Amino acid sequence: MLAWRLIQTTEFQRLRRIKQLGISDFVFPGATHSRFVHSIGVYHNARKLMNVIKKTEGEKFDKERADAILIAALLHDIGHGPFSHAFEEARMALARTRGKATIEKHEKFTAKLLLAEDGQIRKILDQHDTALAENIAKLFSAEDPVDIYHAVVSSSFDADRLDYLMRDRYMTGTEAGSIDYDWLIDNLDTYLVQVRQDDDDEPRSFPTFVFKSKGRQAAEDFLLARYRLYTQVYLHKTTRGFEKVITALIQNLGRELDNGSCAGIGLDDVHPLVTFLKPNGETINNYRDLDDVVFWGAVERLRYSSSKILRELSMRLWDRKRLEVLDVFAEIGHNPENLLNACRRLEEHTKTQLGKTVFKDEPSYNLYSRIGGESTKEHKMVRVRTPEGIKEITDFPDTVISKELMKKTRLTRYFFLSADDKDAARKVMDGR
Repeated sequence: MLAWRLIQTTEFQRLRRIKQLGISDFVFPGATHSRFVHSIGVYHNARKLMNVIKKTEGEKFDKERADAILIAALLHDIGHGPFSHAFEEARMALARTRGKATIEKHEKFTAKLLLAEDGQIRKILDQHDTALAENIAKLFSAEDPVDIYHAVVSSSFDADRLDYLMRDRYMTGTEAGSIDYDWLIDNLDTYLVQVRQDDDDEPRSFPTFVFKSKGRQAAEDFLLARYRLYTQVYLHKTTRGFEKVITALIQNLGRELDNGSCAGIGLDDVHPLVTFLKPNGETINNYRDLDDVVFWGAVERLRYSSSKILRELSMRLWDRKRLEVLDVFAEIGHNPENLLNACRRLEEHTKTQLGKTVFKDEPSYNLYSRIGGESTKEHKMVRVRTPEGIKEITDFPDTVISKELMKKTRLTRYFFLSADDKDAARKVMDGR
């Protein structure tokens, strides 16, 4: 079986050593599940969703296309690095200090690992079909679904979302936001959405999943569960604080490497993390060698670094010593003018120490957005089929989904290495 052979590859087995939720187990001790188990769960969900398509397509069902999508679902996360999104943010911060505007994100590395001629995955895919690797790589770069099969891995209710919402909730022990998995699947349908960007434009069509009318309440629960996971788990202030420590550690290690030597910092020149973080070191071959285990090995050795800041940051990770957090929104409340004034005072007070001893965090989220503020694309909207036609889920007068939740919310938090620095900043924030 093709999927089974791909699971045995070095590239896929590497996902055993990358946690799905990065450093969230510092807050939720059960959150130790890996990208490996998540990817297999996504594959399982993709098969369930494909059965929905098979029923709606009937004799038009394209088995070859369906099989390619299932493999794409299985392999969708092979490009993640250690600590996943936290490592990506850290790399972006380091790139900015080096005068670069962008980095290659995990989606790009996923495509590279798929297409690498010397990789085990490419060899297996080519044995099955020489065009398969290229076709799957194109799926990951497509902006919108090109057919209903594509919606299995890119829609408001795709295989990825369905797995991480259920698995992350279970593994973190979060009780808020339950999902009725079987009822959701049973009440899925397909629909060709037509959208005009402007009044004069020709309508653009793309296929996606919609819910049957009797599945609306379960769909609302699905959205609320996702929202609660963001507010309670993914954006938890302690987790985000430790992610800032990882970012600062990567930045400071990169600065040391920019000076041209590893002497005294605690890592040798051939350590995989050093090799990757050196200028021009972000190659696919170097990326393959990175995982959470490699990173933690580096942290252990950096505790004895000659660099004071590298020692302190690595010891904070090693001993789980939290940063001191000042949550502006929680402290000030909802008044926009008070928030703006508080942020201005803090910005001025901390500007010389930002990224050194003070770290600012401004994640945004809403009902349809991921961290970082993904725009509300048409194929990401949740729709319901009614006797009157297709409706967006917030258009029902009795919906529990508030349109206020669709507005982007931005949190503003400052993290400090010392309690004294936090207390001083709070006084400045309050205008004292």
